[in-house]
Amino acid sequence: MSDLQRPVVVGVDGSEANLGALLFAVDLAARRGTSLRLAHVVPDRGVISPLVPVTPLDLSETGATVLRDAEQAARAAAPGLDVDARLWHGSRATALLQCAEDAGVLVVGRDDRPVLERMLRGDTAASVASRAEVPVVEVPAEWRPASADRPAHGVVVVGLKSPAYADAVLADAFAVADEQGAELLGLHAWRLPGGYDDLAGTDPAVGDWEQGAADHVEELVRPWRRAYPDVAVRVRVVHEHPSQALVEASAEADLVVVVRRVHGPAAAHLGSVARAVLRASACPVLVVPPRETGVIPDLVLEEAGGLLA
Repeated sequence: MSDLQRPVVVGVDGSEANLGALLFAVDLAARRGTSLRLAHVVPDRGVISPLVPVTPLDLSETGATVLRDAEQAARAAAPGLDVDARLWHGSRATALLQCAEDAGVLVVGRDDRPVLERMLRGDTAASVASRAEVPVVEVPAEWRPASADRPAHGVVVVGLKSPAYADAVLADAFAVADEQGAELLGLHAWRLPGGYDDLAGTDPAVGDWEQGAADHVEELVRPWRRAYPDVAVRVRVVHEHPSQALVEASAEADLVVVVRRVHGPAAAHLGSVARAVLRASACPVLVVPPRETGVIPDLVLEEAGGLLA
């Protein structure tokens, strides 16, 4: 079974900010003709006042209500959709990952709390995206399906950096672009370290590097062009910080696709670029788990600049 045929799983929490994720998941499941699985996690422990005890039963009843409301909203948005609602207990991130083990994609809402609060209390969306073995989509609270008043941009942006992970991210990006009938924009960003960055507009060698990077990106994309001949493809190489380049591109895109690279011994690490894009993107962000492939040598900007993660 391909990922496009597997269930779409979405974490729901009953908040207004979660509505974008729910509607995105409904829209995706309906377009793919697959089932939608709603998952709500009741915490089995938490910081509560000893003067006002909260029992597991109290939380379970509230969780069941959250699921019922989400199911009603999903069926209203897509009548006839196969919807399965599941109540879980435990750590939110861990339970969502367990619920999505057989999924094609896991959808979560963006956590827009202040940075300090997320650091102190945890960020479920980022934790899920950093650990999942399936693709994860983080959706801004204000996202709504395309309509006559809010037409789709018709663009999927994919961030390209290391050849080691290019096939992993391009596989998902091309599949989504083909599914949506959208254009694919392959974006590659670079910056020289420190004061050398000032040379970007004056040193002829820098122009040669940039052209070389564009040629390498074209090489990475070429086999996927043949595999998806109906997908229009553009390649853009920009002199910009990677996260800023992706965030700027997201303003005119329907989806940004990045790969979660392995950073050192611990794979459960988003990296600074992916984390910044998840936080600030104007559109949903698809995080692809790392699937190591053969490394294409001589990507000259891999060490010289900060390329897209």
